[in-house]
Amino acid sequence: MFILEKPYVSEFLIDTIIQNDWNILDTEQVENIDIEAGAFNLLSENKAKNYYIMQEFPLIYSNSENSISWVLENLPKSNLSEYIRLFKDKSAFRDLLQNLYPNFYYKTVDYSNLKNLNIDEIVFPVVLKPSVGFLSFGVHTINNKNEWQEVISKLDIEISVAKSMYPENVINASKFIVEEFIKGNEYAIDAYYDRNGDAVILNIFEHPFLNEKDVRDRIYIMSASIMVRYMAKFEILLNKIGTIKNIRNFPMHIEVRVTENGDIIPVEINPMRFAGWCTTDVAKYAWGINNYEYFYKQQRPDWNSIIEKSDKRLYYFSMAEVPSNIQRENINGFDYNGFLANYSNVLEVRRINYKNNPLFAIVFGSTDNNEEIKRILALKTENYIL
Repeated sequence: MFILEKPYVSEFLIDTIIQNDWNILDTEQVENIDIEAGAFNLLSENKAKNYYIMQEFPLIYSNSENSISWVLENLPKSNLSEYIRLFKDKSAFRDLLQNLYPNFYYKTVDYSNLKNLNIDEIVFPVVLKPSVGFLSFGVHTINNKNEWQEVISKLDIEISVAKSMYPENVINASKFIVEEFIKGNEYAIDAYYDRNGDAVILNIFEHPFLNEKDVRDRIYIMSASIMVRYMAKFEILLNKIGTIKNIRNFPMHIEVRVTENGDIIPVEINPMRFAGWCTTDVAKYAWGINNYEYFYKQQRPDWNSIIEKSDKRLYYFSMAEVPSNIQRENINGFDYNGFLANYSNVLEVRRINYKNNPLFAIVFGSTDNNEEIKRILALKTENYIL
């Protein structure tokens, strides 16, 4: 079963569901999708609940973590709900991995106590983030005591904006986690655990940043060389994590950092979905595969064949953020043509309703020039406001 929810459902996902005649949970969001009546094979909430509550390892995918509420409310004792609670809460996730990373520094703090926290107890540099979060809301890299005070003083406004856009199960600022800053390159992995509990990797993204203070999701890149270098290593890590909790039939988007010594340290796991905002669709351009079909049909990509046939270019998805320092009511639109001129080979553009979302566009593209990636990272989206 698929659960379609806000903030964004791609045409590619819709077409995939219709072509495969997969079951869709009948929700308000589905009713708002502009398709021909009867195109979806809808499953009522009662039928879905009665069927999946009997499944030991329910096979459910969602495009959005907004669907977490339905699963937790209707399948509270399922393994799927246990996985969600475990991975969505970054503090619980760190507790789970404590035996694998016994020297990793982190602590959980109630939001109400952040301003009164004894700064002398913090081992800088650290990353501060909501224990339950999404995108980069409330996430900050902090190097010293002065920066800590600056971040804490602005946090109320930032969290208020986040709460206005996402439900509590997606972003909950009641608790924050303070953890050591992991120096190294960041990678994101679209993967799932199959019915036997084996990890299946569908894509690996490198997540570059402009500098150490940058926490944005501006661009994620993929290439044959990235896959060759990290596929086996990341698969070993995922299987270690899966064994701890006997995880099965579970899609996820996991972020890790690789240190200069080659150590692989998980940052977080996002449950029930691959890369958010349906950006996982970029795999059709990079590798010619459909990640939804691979998960639902329990298939494993033939990576040797795929990489051998690949064109060795860099593929990417890029997210264009609505500037947080400008009131939305003062924005009349964006200069899309001017903005897209920064991309040499645009494969697809998805315009996002900027009035009630943190983005105004998602761009799929490819390049053979690393300088283009740096240029995209440095783009200032406020320069393209109308």
